[in-house]
Amino acid sequence: MTVSTTDLLDLLAKAGELNLSFFVEKDKDDDYIVKFYEPYTSKFDETLVITTEGENDWCVSGCSFEYLMDTFVGMLKQKEEEKLKAQKRQELLARLTNEEKELLNLN
Repeated sequence: MTVSTTDLLDLLAKAGELNLSFFVEKDKDDDYIVKFYEPYTSKFDETLVITTEGENDWCVSGCSFEYLMDTFVGMLKQKEEEKLKAQKRQELLARLTNEEKELLNLN
């Protein structure tokens, strides 16, 4: 697959939304190695290889562009679901009376 500039920028934007760090380096064949990782943890660590011709070379090492994009979309969906759950939890807590909060040991 040829990775266009806008495809790559879209991927980087999604990585930013997920608070992932990344760095780019060139290997001995002048291919670009893009490493995405979560700082201070080992929860996420993936590598993307893009050749000088703009092709995603996942056979050499790393993962495919499509896999990484799908992973980021899934992670963003999960993040949004967690945000909605937290919002619903806060709305539910706001409806409780002080007596109900005390009975539930929420004070």
